[in-house]
Amino acid sequence: MARAPDTNISVIVVGAGIAGLSFAIEAYRNGYNVQVFERRSLEKSTGEMIVISNSALHTPKKWPGFMERAVQRASNAEGTFKKIDGTPIAPITLGDSSGKSLLINRGKLHEVLYEYALELGIPIEFNAPGKEFFETEDHGGVVLTDGRRLTADIVVAADGIGSKSWTMFAGTNTAPVSSGFVLYRITFPVAPALKNPIIAKELEGYKERGFFYAGPDAHFMTCMTGDDICWMLTCKDDNSGAKESWSKPTSIDKALKVVEGWEPFVPELIKATPDQTVFDWKMMWRDPQPQWVSPRGRVVQMGDAAHPFLPTSGAGATMAMEDAWSLASCLQITRKNNVPLATKVHNRLRFERVSCAQKMGFKNRELLHKTDWDAVAKNPEKMGNLFHNWIRHHDAEQYAYDNYAKCADHLLTGAPFENTNIVPGYKYKHWTVKELLEASAKGEPVHDEGDWA
Repeated sequence: MARAPDTNISVIVVGAGIAGLSFAIEAYRNGYNVQVFERRSLEKSTGEMIVISNSALHTPKKWPGFMERAVQRASNAEGTFKKIDGTPIAPITLGDSSGKSLLINRGKLHEVLYEYALELGIPIEFNAPGKEFFETEDHGGVVLTDGRRLTADIVVAADGIGSKSWTMFAGTNTAPVSSGFVLYRITFPVAPALKNPIIAKELEGYKERGFFYAGPDAHFMTCMTGDDICWMLTCKDDNSGAKESWSKPTSIDKALKVVEGWEPFVPELIKATPDQTVFDWKMMWRDPQPQWVSPRGRVVQMGDAAHPFLPTSGAGATMAMEDAWSLASCLQITRKNNVPLATKVHNRLRFERVSCAQKMGFKNRELLHKTDWDAVAKNPEKMGNLFHNWIRHHDAEQYAYDNYAKCADHLLTGAPFENTNIVPGYKYKHWTVKELLEASAKGEPVHDEGDWA
């Protein structure tokens, strides 16, 4: 990788997930001195299939060999959108071999990022949780649980939901609110499942295959890629023991109860889950928080630490990677002379776009769970395209270069500035989880101006 000249900017990244590693690699390319600290041990990452939109792929295409590796571990699965009784509605493209999108297991994407960062020589330390963030006029800092007190020109808090950095933003982190829904998810080897004739009928002869089902207050997605298959069921929660956890195990019984009467393939696939155990993710939500940067601009949040997503947005990982490219570009523009301004410009350039993408998760869920099938009959392709043009057609790195000066002037002098990276025709309005959930409970559609498609 050809690196930019050394900027003498030191960076600490807390969190070696998709957001943290993406930023660390791009920061290295831009000439920063980067260290990464991760609370987990070094072990194989897990997760289900995610889609990385074209908007997050412009920058890593500039990393020699990276996209080739990612595409090798990605999928080009074609899928079918169905009603719960099995009636096919529309084809759905889940991946794109031309590089316009990336359908990949979350764990495999993490592996590619980690291997690439390691080969570049970026220091990554595991079993090193951050317990406290702080800043001075000239430095950001983090205190690790082993007592080490580390400082750098900038500290990036990419440590996920519940980031310890929120103590620096007094009064801005709202308590998590239950979305009222739970996601059951699992990935496992497909070979044993293919012994079931009902499953084999749908999957045999394919190397990659996906299905998406929409039903009342629930939707189900499954995707077979290579030797593995995953399934994900989003449905109403019984509100028992709601906790923010990605990896709480539970029995498949609750999932089976939800899909009673669905096309037999769905319950049979759930029954094929090894050990009859699935991960139970109680989906908690937070109001959009406009402030991701500490008062002196030396600590900045990224990814889930700044903006958790509902899975129905289909954009959580995409937005995390866009964050990385935007922040790296803003720092590259200002160099060392004004790091705090760079972090604040990045925040201003990103917040409204990300907030719209978060709201899109709610809109998609309403579309899937309260489907107007008469409208779908007139335009079935609508159900096959949940990844929207305003999200896909964006380049966060270039956007930062194009808008940095105008945005900085806005922050420094109050000069007019409006973002153009949000929904076309929409003027951003703040929203809350409470108002969206209340509208859903009343059956009232949430209408916004602009072209959200």
